[in-house]
Amino acid sequence: MTAYTHVPVLKEEILNYLNIKDAGIYVDCTAGRGGHLEGILSIGAKNITVLGIDKDPANVEFLKDKFSENKNVKIIYSDYKFLTDILKFHRIDKVDGILFDLGFSSIHIDDASRGFSFSKDGPLDMRYDTQQSLKAEDVVNEYDERELGRIIRDYGEDRFFKSISRQIVKAREEKRITTTWELREIIHRSIPAKFKAGKSIDAATKTFQAIRIEVNSEFESLKKVLPDAINALSLGGRLCAITFHSIEDRIVKQAITKAISPCTCPRGLVECVCGNKPVLKWTVRSPITASKAEVNINPRSRSAKLRVAEKI
Repeated sequence: MTAYTHVPVLKEEILNYLNIKDAGIYVDCTAGRGGHLEGILSIGAKNITVLGIDKDPANVEFLKDKFSENKNVKIIYSDYKFLTDILKFHRIDKVDGILFDLGFSSIHIDDASRGFSFSKDGPLDMRYDTQQSLKAEDVVNEYDERELGRIIRDYGEDRFFKSISRQIVKAREEKRITTTWELREIIHRSIPAKFKAGKSIDAATKTFQAIRIEVNSEFESLKKVLPDAINALSLGGRLCAITFHSIEDRIVKQAITKAISPCTCPRGLVECVCGNKPVLKWTVRSPITASKAEVNINPRSRSAKLRVAEKI
């Protein structure tokens, strides 16, 4: 297996806010290459149990080898949206902490064969789970213009979504689009020069992001798992979620806010009659961001936001 260096984002902050204790049970829902998981173990808590979930078979193979001699670690090949089923299978009722480190990692970007990066030519893949059938190539070549535009607008928040989707459809009429550089060139042709000149972010960034999110059903999985994760926490258990995208952050914030203020009564009532009680409280109200020192070491941490809430 190819060796990659992956630096976990906000590692010290995660270890602090997870409030790790002896005999606790913790779930890393996006285990990746095990950076955060390894940190949890390094605290030295006795009889701790850590479940590491990942949907990338390469990561799972790596993790199983990395933690093969640690009886306190269980590595699970699955989508985190199945968290409830995973806990039930392992006969776990409640857990003391759950971590999400969302989005893709340097592992995916650095390997051109995975098709996540437009800076390196590779196949239009973008799958975390390489066993699934849907690839970026399928989205680009088989979705109709309207659906492509919707994805680029909603998931990429790109103002030129109509032009980009139109040019993609036009290009694929001549030949199937199969590589990252082909797609990048089409996107660049779709955007006026004055909106590309002097920009620090490549014009293809938002469209690539949108297609990746669609391929991996990222937002749907996140919306599904958050209520289940909140329900799985024990009293005093912590939910920690690192996001890199404004929509991801919004989904996390809304799920936590709903659990903190679940009342559905109409405004104006003197007292609550719906009976819904808060199940979470903010551990810190504002999102935690990476320090300047961390950003200097790992520039990809600059857009990270950590939100933390506690079960009550």
